[in-house]
Amino acid sequence: MTSLIEKLHNIDNINSKRIAVLLRHGERGEIPTGSFGTEVLLSLNGIKEAISFGKKIADLKIAHIFCSPIGRCVQTAKFIKEGLTEKQQDIQITQEAQLGTPGFHIANANIAGKAYLDYGCSGVFEHFSQGEEIPGIASVESLKTNAMQWINNKTTQNGITLFVTHDALIAHFAYANKIHTYSKENWIQFLDGIIIDF
Repeated sequence: MTSLIEKLHNIDNINSKRIAVLLRHGERGEIPTGSFGTEVLLSLNGIKEAISFGKKIADLKIAHIFCSPIGRCVQTAKFIKEGLTEKQQDIQITQEAQLGTPGFHIANANIAGKAYLDYGCSGVFEHFSQGEEIPGIASVESLKTNAMQWINNKTTQNGITLFVTHDALIAHFAYANKIHTYSKENWIQFLDGIIIDF
């Protein structure tokens, strides 16, 4: 299977295109049962892999890094930037609530929270991808129009704009925009995600 890094290196003239990458944060500790896990940070391995990820894409032009304000996403962005700095100095990191507090895949966090506690992340997505309306979760139409427009508006420069976020947001967005359909068998790995070529 081709890795995200290989896919990026295989895009012709990537530095002269507007490319958005929705990237899941690095490896984290376990999320306690019955918790949303917002306080769970990267593991030591997650830190090393985020730095390595930055080094492996340092020869590509990185325009900007946006990240969820949740700690593990902020850490991921920071350590990717650390890996980039041998070749690229002026990378800006901006925290965006749309990527994770609660994120554009959530219409109402108070209501959606119950579904996540009841079904878990992949369980909510399974219901969503079967066409069920889940209280508090953004509609397919909203993810196709509003969320795609938001990403497009943030991807202002040529090169790669990284959006460091969470697996649920990536899965819902990818499904709604017919980019990829995830399942429990092929769920989004840490430091993996989807590429959008504008």
